[in-house]
Order: sequence, then C-alpha cells, then structure tokens
Amino acid sequence: MATIRKITLKSGDITYEIQVKATDKGSGKQITRSMRWKPESGMTPKKAEKEVVLVADRFEKEFIETLSSYNNGTDPLRITFREMAEKWLAKVKRENSLSYYAKVEYSLGYICENIGGYKLKELTPGILQNFFDTVDEREHRIVTVTPLPTFRETLLSYGFTYKILRYEYKIQSATLAYALNGKTVSEEWAVKLCKATKIPLPKLFDVNEEFVPYAWETNNHIKRTVRAILSLAKRNRYVVENYAKAEYIVYPPKHKTQIRYMDEETSGKFVDYLMSKASLRDRTAMLLALLTGFRRGELAGLEWRDIDFEKNTISVNRSVVYLSKYGTFEKEPKTQGSIRVVTVPQILIDTLVEYKKYWTDLREACGDYMKPSQKLFTKENGEMINPGILRDWLKRIIKKMDIGYYTLHSLRHTNISIQLAAGVPLVTVSVRAGHSRTSTTSDIYSHIIQSSDRQAAEILNNIFSKNIN
Repeated sequence: MATIRKITLKSGDITYEIQVKATDKGSGKQITRSMRWKPESGMTPKKAEKEVVLVADRFEKEFIETLSSYNNGTDPLRITFREMAEKWLAKVKRENSLSYYAKVEYSLGYICENIGGYKLKELTPGILQNFFDTVDEREHRIVTVTPLPTFRETLLSYGFTYKILRYEYKIQSATLAYALNGKTVSEEWAVKLCKATKIPLPKLFDVNEEFVPYAWETNNHIKRTVRAILSLAKRNRYVVENYAKAEYIVYPPKHKTQIRYMDEETSGKFVDYLMSKASLRDRTAMLLALLTGFRRGELAGLEWRDIDFEKNTISVNRSVVYLSKYGTFEKEPKTQGSIRVVTVPQILIDTLVEYKKYWTDLREACGDYMKPSQKLFTKENGEMINPGILRDWLKRIIKKMDIGYYTLHSLRHTNISIQLAAGVPLVTVSVRAGHSRTSTTSDIYSHIIQSSDRQAAEILNNIFSKNIN
C-alpha cells in the first residue's frame, strides 16, 4: 500500500510525497521508490486529496510491474538506452524485413553514439529534444568529381595509357572509361587513381564540395527509431513514459517538395523515342515504368508468370532490393497495398509479347551460361539485377533525347499525374499506385488534384451558367 504524505512548502504551495515498498520475489530484496506530485493550479484541496490517491495507485502498480525485470537479471534503473536498443534491434531482426533491419541498424550507430550511454531513467524530454534538434541541424558532404578536359593528355604525359592502368595497375576499367569520356567518378576512385599514378588530384580532376542538410525523411526515421525503442521500454516497464512522443517533443512539419514529372508533350516524345530508337529491352523496361507506375524494385522483381496476356493485367507480388552489406535479394512489396493487379494498355502488352520472344531466344542461345530464371530483366548470366541498373538505362535514354533531368521515380510520378489530370477517380489511382491509403496519393499529388478541382468548377459553370442567364 502506498504511503502519502502532504507537504506544505515555504511558498505556501501544497505538494505530496508518495512512497511505495515491495519485496522482489526473484531476489528477496525489499525495494522502496518515491515520487512527488503537485496539484494543478486552481485544483481544490478536496479534489487534490482524491487525485493524489489515484496517482499513488498508478505509481504503485507501475512500480510492482517493473520488479519483474529484476528476475531477468536486469535492473530497470541501470539499463542504458544502448542496451534497450540492442533488445529492440533483435526484435526487429526476428519480425521485420531485412531491408528495414539494415536501415535501422545503420541509424542506431548514430543514435547510440549520441544518447546510447544514458540510462533509460535519465532520458528526459529536454535531452531528447536537444538530440532531435541536433539531428535536424546536421549536414552531409556531397562531392562531385569531374575529369578535367586535359585528363587524357595528363595521363599520357606521365606515361600512363589505358592498357597500363587497366592491366598493370588494376584500375577498374568501367570507371576509367567513364573518366576518359569526361563523366563524373567517385571521390574514392579518383583518390585511388592519383595514389597509384602519383599524379596530384588537381591535375586530373575538378572537385566540387558542398554541404547540404539531410532530407526530412532521413531525420524523421532516426526520431521514429528512438520513439520505437522507448515504446518497447515502456511496454517492458523500464520507463513510466515514452518521452519521445509528440506530446513531449516538438516535431517540425514535413516541407512538401515539388515532384518532378513529364508533362503530356514530353512524355509523348519519350514514348516516340522508345518505340523508334531504344533497344527492345530498354523500351520494355521504360514502358513498364511509365505505363504502370511500378516502383523500380517492383520492376526488377517482375516474372513472366505475373503477366496475363489475355486479360491485359500484370500483378505485383515481390520487390527486389540491393543493400551494400547484404547484396541483392527479394522481399515482399513495400506495403500490403503494394500487392496488386493492374490492367495495362495494349501497347505495353504488344511490346511484352515481342520482348518475351526475344527473351526466350536469348536464353536458348546462351544455354547453361545463364542461370534459370523467370525474371523479365536479369544480368547476362541470369542473376537478379540490382534495381539501380534501371536508373542507368533511363539516364542513357534521356541524355540522348536531351529533355532534361528525370529519374525512374519521375516516370511513376508521370503515370499517376496523367491519370489524375484525366479525371481517373482518386481511389482507382491510389490502388493502381500501390498506396496503402488514398491520403498518401492526395498528399503527394495535391497540385494535380487542385488543378482538376478548378477544371470541375469550370465544367459546372459551363453547364449551369446558361440557366442563370
């Protein structure tokens, strides 16, 4: 039973000291905990007497529940955030996808470096707010390394030809070819080349360095991870409250970024180029991206059994992911709503029919060189592709077309935007896009919906204005 003691302070204010005692069954120790509670301003003495009893009862129950932690050899007063994070990460590994596990594992390195040494009981809203503010203020370094126009001549002046660098110095051939053609390379590769040739970096490369803030999504992921860990700590009764929740912490709102997509004229030129000049593989992949709005991992995961040529449908059942630490692997689509069946235009079905014949002939010609696979797109040896290669295919096309900068996700944005602008119902567009909620679609494509809203108003005006006049 909790002991309640009323205390009158020098200021005249009233506060209550609550003390509880209990014997831990695992260790046999008697443990005492206490707290102070101050009535809210304006609360009557009678109301305060009733409220303090309820507060004491909750405090006693929470205290008794924490005692079970001692039986596991863990003192809830001593456990650190890092130790709790390790428990949470083990749970994530058991219950979640490998891609999510890898993402939070990476984030925890930074989190624990900053607050891992705190005991859970020491973490206050102020400490967490300061950490979250630091997260928002971070910047990361972006370096662009471009070969100088004299790159080839400088190498030759030092006695280095392509063959010497490739075969004697074992310099990566593909990147070397990029550099010789004036394309950007990684800083790591450039430094390695200069170290091997003993040529100063400024003589071969133009290095542009800038520091930019981390994306809102990146920062928010760190905060969600902290919140999830403290939520588990609360469920295990290591802490009374999760101070990372929004009622204690100020979370900055997400700033909407302008999505990039092709307008009707540009997308028409893009399709014309695909049909007349692109290779059959590139044409098939890019038409799939544009006419279905599939994510790149979903495109990389497509198999022939997912296509119904009679019903003109394609089903999304899996996604392919690449993680530097784990390689390329399959996983379930992004959300439950991402598992879907989409009806596609006849132009895409016709292209897929042509591509399947090419794909079948190619595999028969390669024989045992290609590993058995039903994937539409694979490496030369039949292995799964890294979804990032699709981005390279697109970059090659838009560079030849000279239509500006677009990403593979721009094709997804284009697909969804065109549907909304054409008046396709939001629910239908959302399902086809694989969004779990229509609010996701409306939030991202609000500019298109607003445009359609104005168009609807004009249509109503045209219909009824003649009756008013």
